[in-house]
Amino acid sequence: MSTDERRLSNEWDDLAGEGAVPDRGVGTTAERAERDKKRRRKRYPSEDRRTRIGPTLSARLIRKLRTICRAEGYVGEDGEGVIASPVIEDLLWAAVEAYERGEFEKVEEVVAVRRRLKRSP
Repeated sequence: MSTDERRLSNEWDDLAGEGAVPDRGVGTTAERAERDKKRRRKRYPSEDRRTRIGPTLSARLIRKLRTICRAEGYVGEDGEGVIASPVIEDLLWAAVEAYERGEFEKVEEVVAVRRRLKRSP
């Protein structure tokens, strides 16, 4: 053990003795560690990235997406279409490109003023 490591160890012990070191961490990392204790396998960062976008979609749109995914070969054990990220991403890219080309116009709906996009003719 080097001198620096011993000094750090002594400083840590002093802080722990004063009660300045928390028993459990706080913040996102501590929350993830607590959550991961119950898991059978390690949670990968890609899982956190995948769950960040979670828009609420209408039941009608979800049915249509399942139909499209089924036609593309994504079928569950029950024979129903399974919403698959690659298909959804392809559809979203097509919509984003259409938006960038100006194929949508802004339409106001009178509810509690919401702005939506509508594809222009």
